[in-house]
Amino acid sequence: MVFVKTEDLAAGMCIARNINFYDSSNKTAQTFEAGRKLTDVAITQLRTSNVDGVYVDTVKSEVRMISSINQQIRSEAISGIHSLADNFMNSEKGVQKGDVESISNTAQNLIDSLSSHKDILVNIADIKMYDDYTYHHSLSVAIMALAIGIELGFPNNMLNELGVAGLLHDVGKVSVPIEIITKPGRLTKEEFEVVRMHPVYAAQHLKERNLVNDNIFKGIIQHHEKMDGTGYPYKLSGKQIHPYARILAVADVYDALTSNRPYRIPNPPNEAIEFIMAGNETHFDEQIIRAFLRKVAPFPVGAKVKLSNGENATVLKNYPDAPLRPMVSVTDSAKCYNLYMDTTYHNIVITGLLENKDNMRLINM
Repeated sequence: MVFVKTEDLAAGMCIARNINFYDSSNKTAQTFEAGRKLTDVAITQLRTSNVDGVYVDTVKSEVRMISSINQQIRSEAISGIHSLADNFMNSEKGVQKGDVESISNTAQNLIDSLSSHKDILVNIADIKMYDDYTYHHSLSVAIMALAIGIELGFPNNMLNELGVAGLLHDVGKVSVPIEIITKPGRLTKEEFEVVRMHPVYAAQHLKERNLVNDNIFKGIIQHHEKMDGTGYPYKLSGKQIHPYARILAVADVYDALTSNRPYRIPNPPNEAIEFIMAGNETHFDEQIIRAFLRKVAPFPVGAKVKLSNGENATVLKNYPDAPLRPMVSVTDSAKCYNLYMDTTYHNIVITGLLENKDNMRLINM
């Protein structure tokens, strides 16, 4: 909240405190309530009535969302994962040193892109792709994992290892029969056991050929372990699980929940976030959840969203401690809702993202 002189007010600003004044034009007492979005007409009223200024909600203009990961980096990543996966399936050739070096270079490009603007929040809706799921899922997971690693202060060498582990964490799935991967119904116990082996397939293949170090190996093979020891393949718990694997676990589950799969429709970002938060210290590491929430924006600044009261709105400001409750500006209205700070709006929640197009089609719902 900041005090802005009347002459410096601009349309779209949101009033943070009620302001009472005498409207000299209409000769009536007026109240502009907190949460009201200022229009040009309202600003003129304030100026002609000699109001000194207004307290308005501040919007962190320095916080930007990634509109897209550089298309060249995206293409290189998908191509590199695809090539490595093809060699992984070739029993005679196997994965080569050059395959992993290419993945490492791609990881470094992602690190450079994400590190160049430390204040950027990762826009999940933008990095998601729905074709070639395994490959694009691996890219999304790597990006989220690196954002978490950067937030945790990892040095570059650790970030590169984490990025490689993220890009390769699911390559073992290419050895799982396609009819199991794409099965629309519930897997049988036998089918699930086959799926549960995919981290082992990938990690052991790479380690046996001395293509990855122990950190990357553990990141890949342990990414389905859970803090309470109920994960797989080894039922590790707590700090027995490598930090890279604990990071990948959060990124992997979030992306999986919000992706379109043959056996279910995607969950909205708010439901996926709530699932992650509910798994604190049972499935996921609390420190990593907190870093994830600070760096990954389910509803980035500028995003068009649908509210539970039926209104559409634009996100104006995010709060790291409450990623599901940003400040929003209601479309075609003078209203602003601070879903986090103002108790008046605690019954309003965001129900989904809207495409920034005329048809306003809901995505991730």
